[in-house]
Amino acid sequence: MIRFSVRRGEPTVGLTLSTGERYMYQRSGKAALAALILLIAGQAFAQTRTVEGIVARVNAEIILKSELDRARERLRGDLAGAPPRGQGLQGAQLEQAFAEQSKNSLRDLIDQTLLLQKAKEMDLNAELEVVKTMERMRQENNIPSTEQLEQEIIKQLGNIDEFKQEIRTRYLTGQVLGREVYNKVVITMEELRKYYDENQKNFDRPEGLRVREIVVNTENRGPDEIDSQKKKAEEALAAIKKGDDFAEVVRKYSESATAQEGGDLGFFVKGELAKPLEDATAGLDRGQTTDILTLSYGFLILKVEDKHSGGVLPFELAQKEITDILFQRHAQPKIREYLTKLRSDGFIEVREGYVDTGAPSKTEKVSEVAPPR
Repeated sequence: MIRFSVRRGEPTVGLTLSTGERYMYQRSGKAALAALILLIAGQAFAQTRTVEGIVARVNAEIILKSELDRARERLRGDLAGAPPRGQGLQGAQLEQAFAEQSKNSLRDLIDQTLLLQKAKEMDLNAELEVVKTMERMRQENNIPSTEQLEQEIIKQLGNIDEFKQEIRTRYLTGQVLGREVYNKVVITMEELRKYYDENQKNFDRPEGLRVREIVVNTENRGPDEIDSQKKKAEEALAAIKKGDDFAEVVRKYSESATAQEGGDLGFFVKGELAKPLEDATAGLDRGQTTDILTLSYGFLILKVEDKHSGGVLPFELAQKEITDILFQRHAQPKIREYLTKLRSDGFIEVREGYVDTGAPSKTEKVSEVAPPR
């Protein structure tokens, strides 16, 4: 069976967020296509949007009862599935968790629709992300070609187009939240230190390393442009070898979302990086960088920022993980605030018998309830 993984921090409206679209990377064994496959696998996809039952209107778009039913089926599958893919709940515990969490299924679909509409308004495009995600999966599963990867996905999921659309959805919603919400989240060094001091036992890790990246994209570029991008990557590598600060070189040359954080990808336990990247960094010491790595979507340079031989991580190595944890706590209420604003600025109509748990309070109410038709 093919093993899937996605970039670190895949944002999901209605699910627990990590640092959102702020940041890549290939956690090969750990993710097991975490954010995508768990939501898609084993589900039948509707191929047409017939008006067999509209449960909500979101501006100019509709949400069908069949979509809501599938969302609830996926939720039940996630709750009942065996770990690590699911939570392994059974019996009364499963029913209680499903009853509680399914109340938000329509809310989550409305959230997603609003964010995708905002992404379209912002003229965002996710095609490069689809290519990069597929290429990471191909490499991690040692599949010779993209065509063979797609055949494997079809075998397991039945529909490659729906799979790619899920990638687009997650990327675009994350991009919108990144621009509209995440940059307003502030975490102080004092908060980071306090969390580390109170939770050191939770940072006991096996051998691994912390890495930074520089990415120069080549996707959808002609031969001349690719040559130009290669020169850009070579300039970046030359600057690093000359002794320039890596974080500054990142900000000057990198085209990845991590550029704003100096290319920091965080800590990876041995075996978590995609194999080509693990091989490229295997012989490096702390502070050393790889040569230019050529991937399907661009040129990549990695720096081994630090290494860990096992045991409790020092604060410097745990800092990125702590930032992700605290970011998640701080971001959730801001995300809900932003989605409430999108509701207030738009038109939401929910059919009788259904509830949008994300609707503004009555004093701010904008959602309308339509009578049965």
